[in-house]
Amino acid sequence: MTLTNREMIIISISNAIALYSEKLRDDSIPQNHSVIDFILKTIPESSKSELSMELIDDVFSFISRSHMELS
Repeated sequence: MTLTNREMIIISISNAIALYSEKLRDDSIPQNHSVIDFILKTIPESSKSELSMELIDDVFSFISRSHMELS
């Protein structure tokens, strides 16, 4: 089974959010560097045409809800 482009973008967004959180915790990035900027710099150029703020928001919301349910 092959992943669709949308699935690969969702995985990339999730990975970028996790990496952003780790780097923020380690003080490896400035506090004023937004997660959106970080995602945009992390996503492969070939995938950016299908990237949208709505998709980023949906992924971020899902991750946030999942973490709240686990707490």
